[in-house]
Amino acid sequence: MSQLFDSSIGVLSKSMDMYLLRHSVISDNIANAETPGFKARRVDFEAELQRAVTANETAGEDQVFRELSSLQPAVSEEMGSERGQDLNTVDMDREMAAMTKNDVKYASATQMISKKFALLKYAISEGGER
Repeated sequence: MSQLFDSSIGVLSKSMDMYLLRHSVISDNIANAETPGFKARRVDFEAELQRAVTANETAGEDQVFRELSSLQPAVSEEMGSERGQDLNTVDMDREMAAMTKNDVKYASATQMISKKFALLKYAISEGGER
């Protein structure tokens, strides 16, 4: 993959994987909004992704791909902010806002990767002459 595509496709692909994981965690939080004692979870990966990309800008595309493949998101329980006597930390307004924000980010990454592949297709077809 590293010989055919630049690192931006790898970064976008990894981002989309992480957005899907975040969507799953947020959905789980929403599903457990009424479960006594349930602790909402969060997925954080943007800082690690940025670190992996910027630390290896001079190292080359292969190093960026290796860093991306080993990138693991941080899934953590949300501490504090208990909502009521059942000690559940799910705030539906916050979860719905997080879901919407995550959906927009996923759609943006999808659109960007689609444009990258359209550009590759255009180049392969020699500028549309075929």
